[in-house]
Amino acid sequence: MDPAQDFDLARAAHAALVGNHPVSAWDKELRNTVEQALAETHHREGRFVLLLTLPVAVLSLITDLLVAPGHLGEIAAVRLGLVVPLASVALLLPRQMLWLQKLLIAFSLTGFAFSMAFASLFVPSPSDAMLALGVVTLLALALPVLPFRGWALIGFVLLYLSVIGSFFLMNRGDVIQSNAFIAIMILAAGTATAIAHRVHWLERRNLLLTIEAGSRAATLEGSNARLIELSMEDPLTGLANRRRTKTVFAEHYAKTATAGRGDTALFMLDLDHFKAFNDRWGHQAGDSCLRAVAEVMRHTANRHGGLAARFGGEEFVILLNADDAAQAHAIAEDLRIAIERIEIEHNAGASTATCTASIGIALHQGPDTPVLEEMLSRADSALYRAKAEGRNRCSVAA
Repeated sequence: MDPAQDFDLARAAHAALVGNHPVSAWDKELRNTVEQALAETHHREGRFVLLLTLPVAVLSLITDLLVAPGHLGEIAAVRLGLVVPLASVALLLPRQMLWLQKLLIAFSLTGFAFSMAFASLFVPSPSDAMLALGVVTLLALALPVLPFRGWALIGFVLLYLSVIGSFFLMNRGDVIQSNAFIAIMILAAGTATAIAHRVHWLERRNLLLTIEAGSRAATLEGSNARLIELSMEDPLTGLANRRRTKTVFAEHYAKTATAGRGDTALFMLDLDHFKAFNDRWGHQAGDSCLRAVAEVMRHTANRHGGLAARFGGEEFVILLNADDAAQAHAIAEDLRIAIERIEIEHNAGASTATCTASIGIALHQGPDTPVLEEMLSRADSALYRAKAEGRNRCSVAA
């Protein structure tokens, strides 16, 4: 048996929810499912960040216009030159290149922060301090919504701090020497990282809950579908039962004849002297006989695009389309002969049992719509006549 078929995704997700095991200890299939779902989520989150970054980068130039109008061109060139190309390329990337999208997001946000630090060179105090704090604020706001997890998150923070720290160290030593700025930077980065970690934990937990619920719903749906199927199937022979016959007749056979489709025909078949067969050969042989007859009927129905059903006991029905009574009778004769040739082993092959069947045929002809009950009644009358005439024969209803 395929082990994958035995895997219970809902149970694995529940175990991951209630346990304290690391992701590496999860079942491989659960990890793959979570990773695929996270990839979709991260791709959407990345696009959201990029679509937000582009207009913010442009609108932020209004602030630069107010505080450093004489250097707006330089600031705009740096900001838009660093942010727009990277963000635009990242937006065009498919989900299969998520790793590259994340890398471009990290570079574009770091470039945005660099341009803000660069703008602080051209503005007087205290506006320069506000721009410097804006660099910290950007990091604090971005971390919880960025599609970075684990080491990728840590790597982005280190990239961001190293680029901005290096710039301030070389160009704004007064900022680096300010205990307040360093304290604010560390506090903001640490708090934002902790919040991001919590958000990501909740995201993973919600994903596991969704997977668990979805898997259980799918299992329940499959079980319900199987129950419905079983409720329309004869358990011994696997043929349709009376309930399914009514459904199929209403959907496919309760129609007047059309070109190429023919008239609706109904065969009612009853095994001859089946009680005597059971008494002589035993009920186990009787069940084998019913299954063998059902297989022959299934083959006949499939060959003519019809439906074979067991109505109960030794009584069977076939629905199909026939051009006329002669064709319907010929099909029924082939079926009768095939049943007559069935040999059922008994006593471990020491002897074989045979059976015969009588068949009543009802063919709907005329402009009105066929009615199942009426056709069953006519086929039953034809079947009674076939038995009265000696059994093991076919009879067409008048």
